[in-house]
Amino acid sequence: MSGESRGAVASGGLVVAGIGFLLTRSATAASTAGGTSAPFLVGKLPFLVVGLSLSLFGVVLAVSRWGRTHGWTVARWCLLGTAATGVAIGASLLGTELAGTQTSTATRALGFDLLLTGAVGGALTGVQASRRHAQERDLTERTARLTLLNRILRHEVLNGVNVVRGYAGLVGEGSDDGQSPDAGRVIERSADRIGDAVGEVTALSRPDRTSPVAVQSVLDGRVAAAVERHPDAEFTVEGDATGVDVCATDRVADLFDHLLRNAVEHNPAGTPRVTVRVEATWRTVRVTVADDGPGLPAPQRRILLDGSLPEYDDPSAGFGLTVVRLLAEESEATVGLGAGVDGEGTAVSLTFRRHRTPDGRSPAVDAGVSKRRIRDVGVAATVAGVAMGLLLESLQGAIPVIGSLYGVSTPLVGWTTHQFHSLVFGVGFAALLGTPRLARYRDRLSVVTLVGAGYGAVLSFVAAGVVMPLWFRTLGVPAPLPNLSAVGLVGHLVWGATLGAVFALLDR
Repeated sequence: MSGESRGAVASGGLVVAGIGFLLTRSATAASTAGGTSAPFLVGKLPFLVVGLSLSLFGVVLAVSRWGRTHGWTVARWCLLGTAATGVAIGASLLGTELAGTQTSTATRALGFDLLLTGAVGGALTGVQASRRHAQERDLTERTARLTLLNRILRHEVLNGVNVVRGYAGLVGEGSDDGQSPDAGRVIERSADRIGDAVGEVTALSRPDRTSPVAVQSVLDGRVAAAVERHPDAEFTVEGDATGVDVCATDRVADLFDHLLRNAVEHNPAGTPRVTVRVEATWRTVRVTVADDGPGLPAPQRRILLDGSLPEYDDPSAGFGLTVVRLLAEESEATVGLGAGVDGEGTAVSLTFRRHRTPDGRSPAVDAGVSKRRIRDVGVAATVAGVAMGLLLESLQGAIPVIGSLYGVSTPLVGWTTHQFHSLVFGVGFAALLGTPRLARYRDRLSVVTLVGAGYGAVLSFVAAGVVMPLWFRTLGVPAPLPNLSAVGLVGHLVWGATLGAVFALLDR
């Protein structure tokens, strides 16, 4: 289980959002057409919408689950698309200047439009590259699984069948010296191995879904079975996670079994020592199985760390490590390697995600905002944006001012950018409700509405009162700092309360 970013926000998405905002603002401001004229509607409004959509996509990428693992891939491609287009435009403009032709305002505006197009194209390429990489990873895992199944069938089943055939004729026959093996018992053991192999193949061919698993109870049972199975080995258990559930499949018991078997069966010592350590943190549970054996060679370490299978069968190694890797991936557990008992041998650790933190919350909130909640907050933010916009327009006629942030102060651009801002901050609100402190209240309409109103009040002071006038000043437009008004505060309170109420209703 891996990812590019595990923090509260995927910074790659913010890079995409920043590129989209700057290029959109520059492209719109460079236009010489009026904000309501036909040339603007045909030639500039589409670029405004596309650019704002790129910025919004970046914000969604920053807080969504998908963006946590693919955000920087999309950001790199977006930067590459912007840079490549910029180089092409720069070369063209340089040639024009060398030819003695003056670059017009319309040409510069077209250049910004092309830069925006390159950024969007790069971002789309990044999305496709991320999806292709995920598909390749999935195909690699499936190939490894099929290869393992084939080897288990060929090695265990065929060998067992050969043993059964070889001893079948000796069933019921005795031996003069009493030293010949009991053919019936040999056949029985071989049949058991065939049955185990078929069961392994059946289970591995159908991966399970994760569910809450009492990890300590399962682990205690498997350690007890290992003690009975290997009476000459010395097992030590450290730590305790009683009462803690982890997210894992029902086959987590088999996962522990394979680790314990490998720790003993590949240890040539007369009394193999195995230490099982359990460590529970706020969000995870780590189970470590350490031995004092000869250690794992590099090919077997690669099997555990990246799932790469050797090209040819290695009968001495068995299939346990490959099964461990596949079962760990099913349970979304992270595999780690370290030093074994007293610095000798190998320690294999499995880190599982807790089903619930000690205070009863789900660690899954750190995984980002789900697609369904992104959709719901999009609807809520649209409704809230309309409510706030109608209020501000009726009281102050202030909507066109918002368009000034992008260089065009008209009602059309004002409404377009206002709704864009509403969507962006709405996505931020969904991420806020996903934090551990607020996640437990998401199904309570009154609380979410109140939080939404508070969120709107903060935006009124910070975004509208400070950031907006600072932005105007950088554009050479005089603006008081802070720029606070009662109407603006009321508008943001209405926006936040509407956002929270509609989102809570849709999220039920």
